[in-house]
Amino acid sequence: RELVNSRIVIATLRAVLERIERPFPRDLGQIRFEWEPESGSTIPASATGQELFNWASQIETDFYGRMDVLGDPEPVRGGHARLDGLKWFAHALITGPQGEVAAKRILLFDELQTLSAGQRQSLIDFISGAREQCGVWIAERLEALTHKDLLSQGALEDRDYSGIIQLERQWSDRKSVAYVKFVESIAKLRAAKADNFGERDLFSLLSNGDDLAAWAPAFEKACDDIEKRILADRGKSPRYDVWLDTARKRQGNAVERAIRWRMTEILIARDRKNDQQAFDFLALSDEEFDKRQSNGLARAAEHFVRTEIKSPIYFGREMLSDVSSYNVDQYLEVAGEVFEEITAKIQYLRDNPVPLTADRQDSIIREVAKSRWEGLVRRLPRGREARTLLEGIGAFCQAQTFRESAPYVPGVTGIAITMQDRETLIDSPDDKIRPLLGLRDVLTSLVAHNLLVPRLDHRNKDKAYVVFYLNRLLCVHFGLPLGYGGWREKKLKDLIAWQEHGATEEEPTFV
Repeated sequence: RELVNSRIVIATLRAVLERIERPFPRDLGQIRFEWEPESGSTIPASATGQELFNWASQIETDFYGRMDVLGDPEPVRGGHARLDGLKWFAHALITGPQGEVAAKRILLFDELQTLSAGQRQSLIDFISGAREQCGVWIAERLEALTHKDLLSQGALEDRDYSGIIQLERQWSDRKSVAYVKFVESIAKLRAAKADNFGERDLFSLLSNGDDLAAWAPAFEKACDDIEKRILADRGKSPRYDVWLDTARKRQGNAVERAIRWRMTEILIARDRKNDQQAFDFLALSDEEFDKRQSNGLARAAEHFVRTEIKSPIYFGREMLSDVSSYNVDQYLEVAGEVFEEITAKIQYLRDNPVPLTADRQDSIIREVAKSRWEGLVRRLPRGREARTLLEGIGAFCQAQTFRESAPYVPGVTGIAITMQDRETLIDSPDDKIRPLLGLRDVLTSLVAHNLLVPRLDHRNKDKAYVVFYLNRLLCVHFGLPLGYGGWREKKLKDLIAWQEHGATEEEPTFV
């Protein structure tokens, strides 16, 4: 606590001088702090910035001196049994050459994950118990949190503190426009500092469409193959004649026509599963087609076609943010690899590089996803079990996504457990759920490393669930679409089986 007190004081001195636009540490003598200390506090009641700086520096010198001594360190000399630095920060009157320095006070503790579990909890308890009239933010990596923190909303939420805020969740709970602007601004600033990149626009050097000269024949063949499949399956029924004629007459490029054909095939598959088919000899109209289609269906159809002909899927400016799972580091990792490919072709400021093709963007993003996948075992606690569980989840999502009727458009990218099962995992004593402890630890690790993204209290058919969505780079690894919303319920026993044995052949659950 003595070191925390000294760090609070020094950080405040630096911030105040920055606020009044004076250099640090030269003008420390120009500011003064006054407060009413409690009995035993060693922070001076009235002191200049220079005096406070000397006080805090001496504490740090003494602290590190004791750390260097072998054996038992000398006891701390008074004043640090409490977190007096926080009270001083909240209440001190600050004056400068122009009078009182008024400012809203917010204290940020960063990198809390570097503390031991005991130190971390002690600091949080002191801060939440102090109830001072100033904002306090505690920033740490998710790895520092326990399963209760990660899989629940926190026991003290809305009482002693406002709860745990996961930045990725904050971004995703709002319109993604703000997140995209934020990460793109970082990418542009980094690009501007690169050698020979100059004032070029990074995103104008990303192709947003297919190379039709190369891919049009494959999409045309896909149209023919889909039509043949439909004709082979439908028999002599005229029920879908109008839909087929419309698909044949569809205007547009090869990609658009292939998507229309795949949408037609999906809607026919859905219709044929309907046991209530009446008057099979009556053709369905284009109006009925329009009634049954949706944007999600179009995205699913496009993903199906591209997967079948192995054309690029993950490309374009928006795709960079889509694959980042609302994580800034992940965005910069992917964007950095794409940027390296672009700058490799720029030798001089006047060079005019060709935009990076969709094929190459897709390859780069898949390579990043593959690299992350291959590093899972090394990076995670119980890494082998974690990867095996993800293999099971990924295979299940693939089986559900690529069903012929595409019931969960644009695809399934997550699994869910009931809130009751979640409570069993986080609230039960360890000795009561020993067979589940391994699963709990692995789930906690996957959430902590942003490989599974939980959404709590999701309701469906009068039941509450926690949904675990795959990180979007894992979706790339498994060849899945990047949309949210598609998920399927699983039992804890299913997750344990995946954790132990990995992917199994999935039987489709018909809807």
